[in-house]
Amino acid sequence: MSERASLPPPRRAPTKTIATRILASFGVTLFAFAVTVGFGISAQEKAAADSDELAKGYVPVALRLGELLAVQTTIATLVEKSPGEHDPSTRYVVEQLVKGRRASFGETRAAMTGELFRRGSGDTRDLALLLAGSLDGAESFVLADKVVFEQLFLALERGDADGANRALLAASPIEIECTKRLRGLSDRLAGAMDRFGQEAKARERRAIWQLGGLAALTLFLGAGVSLHARRILAPLERLTERAQAVARGDLAPKAPVASEDEIGQLSVAFEKMVGAVARERARAVGSERLAAIGKMAAHVTHEIRNPLSSIGLNIELLEEELAKGGMGGEGRALLAAITREVQRLEHLSEEYLRVARLPEPRMESDDLPALVAEVVAFAKPEMTRSACTVETRVDEPLPPTIFDESQIRQALLNLLRNAREAMPDGGKVDVTVRGEGMSVVVRVEDEGGGIPDEIRARVFDPFFSTKGEGTGLGLAITRQIVEAHGGTLACEPRPGGGTTFIVSLPISAPRGARRGAR
Repeated sequence: MSERASLPPPRRAPTKTIATRILASFGVTLFAFAVTVGFGISAQEKAAADSDELAKGYVPVALRLGELLAVQTTIATLVEKSPGEHDPSTRYVVEQLVKGRRASFGETRAAMTGELFRRGSGDTRDLALLLAGSLDGAESFVLADKVVFEQLFLALERGDADGANRALLAASPIEIECTKRLRGLSDRLAGAMDRFGQEAKARERRAIWQLGGLAALTLFLGAGVSLHARRILAPLERLTERAQAVARGDLAPKAPVASEDEIGQLSVAFEKMVGAVARERARAVGSERLAAIGKMAAHVTHEIRNPLSSIGLNIELLEEELAKGGMGGEGRALLAAITREVQRLEHLSEEYLRVARLPEPRMESDDLPALVAEVVAFAKPEMTRSACTVETRVDEPLPPTIFDESQIRQALLNLLRNAREAMPDGGKVDVTVRGEGMSVVVRVEDEGGGIPDEIRARVFDPFFSTKGEGTGLGLAITRQIVEAHGGTLACEPRPGGGTTFIVSLPISAPRGARRGAR
């Protein structure tokens, strides 16, 4: 498994932000609420208009028509009396009633064509015009009474009973018919008022039901918007739980929250940060482990190098003494074996000292492809003896890279030797140098048996080795060198079998490394 944790692909900017989506949701609720309020206001205004039309339109007409009908009924009653029942005061009363009837006709007409027509709706206006027309007909019908009443009053003054009787007989049908017409107008007006009241109540009931329905719809929309907002913000709760888990030390990579908005972007960035923290933590642990190993190695090496030197010197002296006395073949073999073991111990001591005394890189701008070519040429005889070939490919042109030549040389030699050891029966090693962004990348690929997934993550651990011999420090030192240069070292499976080691060095040196530059 590569040291570089696989990061989720970058996401495009959200087309709809959380604020936009929540604002749109609550905008729908506010619109529904505005419609409900507007409908309620409209219904209230309609009810007020109906009440105003009834109170200031119909009622005044009904009152005026009632007064007119009362006057007309009184006149008709007086006319129906016999001549003998009329005294001198009757003339005065009838004259006043006739004058009052004339004025009442005018007031009733004004009420019909004035307030009722102005405040009424279309049907009410038509009714007002119809009532006014009928009223005009009734008024024109009773105009003939004027002559008849004058004849009645003259006959009463002369004491002419027959003349008064003839006048009364002539006036009575007119007054009765006028009374019927006015009563018909009153009944029609009462019916219209009754229908108007029923329609107003029906409209009010419908408005109440409609208002209740709109209120219920608004409530339903509000609940839906709340659930929608909760669903939108649900990934934030999962992200919070993830942050709490990371705070408790869980740095294992997790899939980001699937959300096409700022929360999704935040989750991707957070997982990248967690991956970076995990890598830095692993590097810190590795560095601490190497530091501890270095201290221990320096101490142990110091304690065993002097005895080893003394043993080696004594072996040489012993070989010289035994050679003078004619040492046999078995003795020589034993001394050779002892010498090899001493040399192996000295080699191990040097490896440990290299870990303990790895200096700060001395950074210089140089040609990395040229260094790679030199290292490949240096290692070629060793590779040839192991039946291995090396093929180098370099992308041109490449910018100069800042690095410590001796340390990077050591790192590349370690990788080439590791590739050779991975192919005991021989094979081909591909070395590729190319530019990638602000880095120069060196890839070393072998055709060996590969590294199982379950142990690939451990290949850079100190003292870890899949070979039967070796210190297990080569790759650990290589990674330490590369990271000291501000670069990265990764191990990946090679397509078709084998292993690929990827060294990525930045074009510009990191700040910490520049302090060690000459």
